[in-house]
Amino acid sequence: MRITRALLCCILIWTAPIRVATPAELAKLPEPYQSLAELARGAPPEFTADALLRIIELGRLPDPNARRDLIEEAFRIAAAAKFPARMQGLPGTTTDTASGSLSRAYDLKLDVLSLESRAVRNMVQVDPAAARKLFGDIARPTLAQPTCDDALVYDLSDFYQALSVVVNSAFTPKERAKDSHLNFLYDYLGQATSPLEVAPLAYVIEGTSLTTQQRQGLWARLGGLLESIQTDDRSFSASLSSLNALNVPELQPSLEKYRQKSHGCESDAGSAPSNATKNGAPAAKKAATPKLDPYWQSANSQQLLAPGKKLRFDKNNTPLSDADRATPEWQQQAADYLNQLTEWAADQENSEADYYHEKCTVLASLIELVPPGSENDKVLADYVDFVSNSSLYQQSPAEWFLEPWSLLGRSQTNAARRAKILAAYQRSGNPALSLEVALEKTLHR
Repeated sequence: MRITRALLCCILIWTAPIRVATPAELAKLPEPYQSLAELARGAPPEFTADALLRIIELGRLPDPNARRDLIEEAFRIAAAAKFPARMQGLPGTTTDTASGSLSRAYDLKLDVLSLESRAVRNMVQVDPAAARKLFGDIARPTLAQPTCDDALVYDLSDFYQALSVVVNSAFTPKERAKDSHLNFLYDYLGQATSPLEVAPLAYVIEGTSLTTQQRQGLWARLGGLLESIQTDDRSFSASLSSLNALNVPELQPSLEKYRQKSHGCESDAGSAPSNATKNGAPAAKKAATPKLDPYWQSANSQQLLAPGKKLRFDKNNTPLSDADRATPEWQQQAADYLNQLTEWAADQENSEADYYHEKCTVLASLIELVPPGSENDKVLADYVDFVSNSSLYQQSPAEWFLEPWSLLGRSQTNAARRAKILAAYQRSGNPALSLEVALEKTLHR
């Protein structure tokens, strides 16, 4: 297994049995939302949960019972999503790499924890007590410890945003008078296991309505957590920038002690003896680079780079104009390039996922470059056929969706191209692509 994918194996233990109401038990929605919800239920769970929440977030369902039912359904279905918790790529690791594609896929927030946290935030506006109960049903993730070779670290910011909303909005005045909201926050503060959770917790404390004494007590507890928390080298290194950005005087002594714990993922590379600091402190070290899985490493993929560049730029590296790309010479080069693509196979790459992202990148570029007409229509059809039949759809739906989602994003400024892409997605027969088209049309996103 590749190192950059090892962190996908973090374990979430779901403490409560998951029960999703049957369609007959759910409150009937007005059209077109009823049809949209039914269409969503035919897609993988991450897309189903996301679509149901998008319906809620549109704000056009007047029946609070219907809204509550839909949010609860989205929450329960989200537990079956493939990604357990969101991760993000470290700076400098996301360009043309497998970890970069994973990081962008995580940014879609189709993981269990992000979707459940989003459902909680929506529920607060409908039924604060129910939101608090839902938040209590979110299992604490057991975060696998990354190594210095890993390029991805955890990002639980959405979970802590939901915690902040619950603490501020899901307790009655009577409960707040008894400090129930404060005890609730203390409980979650005590469950943190990673230094990457400390900065998000600090923002929760800053954003919570508290007395000065209550806030001081929380800062003291968080400072103790920072000093005592067990950390791996990669999480230590990755946490420093967010911790250093905190403007909390009460945490500075604990933060200074935390900095002394470890050098984290560092190496002596590039450090000269003259860099030694005052008082005999060690020289500043350079952060160790994680092991990356760069794209375009196989012989076949590298052979596509040079001719692909010629389709976009002239010999002076100036982008070709529409007129340049309408010449017979350019069109022949494009046809030859498409023929070359047919000789490229997944078994020539490091993984099926690498091949998927690389080929989608090539085809998406051709969709933008080939002038409108039958040849452009063929490239788009090839793209949709390739995406629709990729095994990544079942294995890693959010990572799979990154490519068709990105293609739509790149067409924002070209209405005609965007309409063609949506029409091709609709014809594909793929449940997730058809759902996205329906969401675009119904929600006018």
